[in-house]
Amino acid sequence: MRMALFTDTFLPTVNGVARTLGKLVAYAARQGHEVGLVSTRVSSVPARGTAFHHQLPGVPLPMYPEHQLAFPLDRQGKERLEAFQPDLVHVATESTVGWSGRAWATENRVPLVTSFHTDWPAYLAGYGFGGLEYLAWRGLQTFHSSARITFCPSRSTLSQLRSWGFRHELRVWGRGVDTDLFSPERRSETLRQALAPGGERIILYVGRLAPEKRLDVLLDAFPSIREALGNQVVLALVGDGPWMPRIRQEAMDGVFLMGYKTGISLSEVYASGDIFAFPSDTETFGNVVTEALSSGLPVVAPSKGGVTDSVIPGMNGLLVPPRNPRAMAEAVIKILTDDDLRRRLSSGARRGVHRRSWDSILGGLFDGYQEALD
Repeated sequence: MRMALFTDTFLPTVNGVARTLGKLVAYAARQGHEVGLVSTRVSSVPARGTAFHHQLPGVPLPMYPEHQLAFPLDRQGKERLEAFQPDLVHVATESTVGWSGRAWATENRVPLVTSFHTDWPAYLAGYGFGGLEYLAWRGLQTFHSSARITFCPSRSTLSQLRSWGFRHELRVWGRGVDTDLFSPERRSETLRQALAPGGERIILYVGRLAPEKRLDVLLDAFPSIREALGNQVVLALVGDGPWMPRIRQEAMDGVFLMGYKTGISLSEVYASGDIFAFPSDTETFGNVVTEALSSGLPVVAPSKGGVTDSVIPGMNGLLVPPRNPRAMAEAVIKILTDDDLRRRLSSGARRGVHRRSWDSILGGLFDGYQEALD
């Protein structure tokens, strides 16, 4: 199969969408499929495993500089696509590159599928533009309506799209996890001692340090956790974003900023924690949640969004009401003060992700591609 993949984000950019699409391209190459990739300008070299990688220049978004608004598909890009003659177009994002891909597929009568990754209306609300939610959803509905199939990451997201009037074919395309990379065996006592001398408890958060992740909920909950457990508990924040300077300036006792981590360094951080606290209620899936579970960490998360596909209360973590610092603090305290509960949830966390291999997840996606072609 020859597929043209259009996306506004790709590796080496650090986010869940870029990493997922990187897995997709690598899997396609291993299976003998050809992928022509059109993206924003993300690297000085073409992406590995692609038949071609056409990168469009753009300008960064003021509130989200990791994301670029690319210029429209240029003449060279159109010529490369025409020479490639894809069987299928997969438009993975709804920004300017995505619109270019949608237009090219329509104009050239190539079967189109789309995928929904990011709850942009909720992100707008996080930055104070909640009044635009309805218009944002109408725009997303229009964007995806011409697709033969729209793939979404979780059952929760599929239900959300249905509630907003998406009437065409929707399918769940879940996410895999590398259980060899993200494993309790990566635990590093040296790293633990650097973060928490004397064997203190480590609460871990991995993700963008930004309002759309509801990080304020976790930061508001942490003083109550420390009041209950004392200085034996610390909070390690892994990632970067617009709130990094604010958190550094506030310098809360027991809060450590670790920046971006990838690969083995990231897996060691996961495995060296005691509990994963994730306050975001805007997730369509939450890759970091499955990585934490695979590392053997109990998870405390909101009872909303894609994380509810992964976190099963009493089996691998606890779900709490969204945007409720008190409830999050109580759940974290409950797990950290009950060793039997923590061990049981930790064991359940690891067991629940073993069937989520990337090959099986991506194999199902290609089955969906074939259905779209048929």
